[in-house]
Amino acid sequence: MKDRAKVEDLLVVSDLQVQTSETAWKHVHAEYVDIIDDILATLAPSGPYAYTVSPSVEEGKELPTQRIVTTFEEIAASYRGMHRYAAVVAIRPVAEINASWYTFVSGRGRGRLKTTGEESERPVVVIFPTMGSEGITGELFWGRTQQESMPGDAADGVLACRYAVAELHGTLLDAYRKGDVDAIVEKAHPEIQGGVRDYVSHSGTLPEMHTKDDLRAHLDAFYDAYSVRSIEVVQRHFDDWFFFHELRWTVEARQGANSGQSFRYHTAEYAEVSAAGLVVAHIGHGTDQIRLGRRP
Repeated sequence: MKDRAKVEDLLVVSDLQVQTSETAWKHVHAEYVDIIDDILATLAPSGPYAYTVSPSVEEGKELPTQRIVTTFEEIAASYRGMHRYAAVVAIRPVAEINASWYTFVSGRGRGRLKTTGEESERPVVVIFPTMGSEGITGELFWGRTQQESMPGDAADGVLACRYAVAELHGTLLDAYRKGDVDAIVEKAHPEIQGGVRDYVSHSGTLPEMHTKDDLRAHLDAFYDAYSVRSIEVVQRHFDDWFFFHELRWTVEARQGANSGQSFRYHTAEYAEVSAAGLVVAHIGHGTDQIRLGRRP
């Protein structure tokens, strides 16, 4: 049995965690000041980036459409458009998870319409990927869209809704481990809004998903390319309207020049959940892959 590790080994990761948190909040505070060039100066020096643009409500749709941009020019245009009409007043966190490569925050976001001065507040979640940079490489923001939460078991008291979300999370994790695409898609809202890192094309970007069919196509491509050897939970957090997790994936390539080779990477993702137990939005990022072992 291994004995206690040296304290310096235990604390070394906290340097990156503190740096990541400082980087994320530097960006948030720049948004409060509302000077676009100062906001853009908090980005990492190079892309690809991962930014969620303010979602739009399209006619005939229940859910807002979430777009994702990946270049500095697109992000700059998005900020200039948004800050022309609205200002970020505050993000009041109730949870913050800092890793070596991202910061996750949940709480309430407060904004102000510049045309009227009217302020509003709503529950929000946001991931700030940094990948170890002194600037953020993305801002993956989502505001709550559902009015009701999963009811849960009354015996669980005030935590009933959270435990219901946790149960759904466990069901989905089992399906991802087994590669059960049907089970995952069954738990998705018909208009699910998503964007998660693409490990098939290795573009480093987050392809958008706007329907269950988009989700199925994404999953089919992934499981055609990889066999999942393990998915381990590194972080997880449950609220009554969403779940968040950081996962460590170990996969084996099934095709191409790397066929038979094993790889490892981490993902950090959140998902809003409806009262019916359907995933409304599934958005997150991931690290680069590392190769495990040597090619035979």
